[in-house]
Amino acid sequence: MDKCLLVGINDYLGAPLSGCVNDVTDMAEFLTDHASFKPDSIRLLTDKRATTAGILERLAWLVDVPAKSRVVFHFSGHGVQLPARNDKGEVDSLDEAICPQNFDWGDEHVIRDDDFAKIFAKLPKDVTFLWVSDSCHSGDLTRDLVQNPHAPKSKSMVPPADIAWRFRSIAQKQIATPRATRAAAGKDAPLPGVFISGCKSNQTSADAWFANRPNGALTYYLLKTLGSPQGLHYSMTDIVRGVRSGLKQGGYSQVPQLEGKKAAFAKSFLG
Repeated sequence: MDKCLLVGINDYLGAPLSGCVNDVTDMAEFLTDHASFKPDSIRLLTDKRATTAGILERLAWLVDVPAKSRVVFHFSGHGVQLPARNDKGEVDSLDEAICPQNFDWGDEHVIRDDDFAKIFAKLPKDVTFLWVSDSCHSGDLTRDLVQNPHAPKSKSMVPPADIAWRFRSIAQKQIATPRATRAAAGKDAPLPGVFISGCKSNQTSADAWFANRPNGALTYYLLKTLGSPQGLHYSMTDIVRGVRSGLKQGGYSQVPQLEGKKAAFAKSFLG
């Protein structure tokens, strides 16, 4: 059984994006046209329907699959790093998170990496799982919303003053270790499949324009790489290498990351 959940959000209050809905519709068309996914196996969730509750409900649908299934989760929208508290109530680390449409910096309207770990742990061990996150994993406090509608925007959010103060307290402790770094060091459970992130933990992902049409830069170059003559036969390592090359040639500084099961890196797309 194949299942795919594609979430794209342009409609953020105060920080709108342009290419996220195109990202997920483009991915849906690619999966049906080139990867043998049936339209009824794909669910799209966009803009105001992509609330925290809406995403969590459909994630529960996504992971309810039998063994040997192919499962895809693609998120395109804002991403942030959020201060996390320990058992003593002290701010001591950063969690990476995606921003649903109703994101407001509160715990009720955010989906953190810990949440994803619990959800995806429900997948059978022998599924083929791909997670693409075309978003930022950044606590960058210097983000500036550009005025030119065709200039690239960063898929990160400017925190309010109270959250910004927590970032400052973390910086003073010099312990702001993103979860992706901890996972790479073997301190967290490995992902159940393959994860492609739009950038490094300390970078931002671009929401840009290509031939007068908006897209996320990661999604655009990912689909461009997969759509090349041998794209579907490339290993996941080579696919991400091709995406990085395309981004670099396009003048983008973001560096996509490939994480998850090492054995899956040598396999082809959804292979």
